[in-house]
Amino acid sequence: MKGGGPVIAFAVKGGYEATSRFVAALELPTHAVSLGGVESLIVHTAAMWSGTMNEAQMRAAGIPPNFVRFSVGLEHPDDLQRDLAQALARSENNR
Repeated sequence: MKGGGPVIAFAVKGGYEATSRFVAALELPTHAVSLGGVESLIVHTAAMWSGTMNEAQMRAAGIPPNFVRFSVGLEHPDDLQRDLAQALARSENNR
């Protein structure tokens, strides 16, 4: 590997609860606060900060309730795409 690995940040349609369902439905990435390592790691940013900041503080800090940071690891891209697609489908179907 040359250079650093990619970190992708995105918002999940549907807000905090849909984002929580999405992250919980993922099978490959490890749920982690630290985004370093060779394996894929993911964090639901608002859930990470909810213990120390209230909703108004998170809004003021620019932390949307549906924001996800995803550090892409060495898994096969097709496997990651399948996992992301199934998790998005589960988060949308459980509204």
